[in-house]
Amino acid sequence: MRFADDLLQRYLRHFNDNESDSLDFFVQSILEQMDQKDLLEVFKACPKNELNEMLGNYLSSLMLEKLKEDNAATQDSDYYYKRVQ
Repeated sequence: MRFADDLLQRYLRHFNDNESDSLDFFVQSILEQMDQKDLLEVFKACPKNELNEMLGNYLSSLMLEKLKEDNAATQDSDYYYKRVQ
């Protein structure tokens, strides 16, 4: 993906490889500077397989997070239920 390649080049100009902790902050700061039109242009330039990969990764991550939240809530309610008995 050209956009990701360009971002990586910018990142490497400003940070060491050892500073990968700052990668999320860097990406978020770039995205915050873009408006919806800019973001849509990035997506329009992507081939379908890249769009599938991005959306698939996003949805998988979101669903895993929701499953973790549901499991934590279930464990909390199970713990409370066992303590009440």
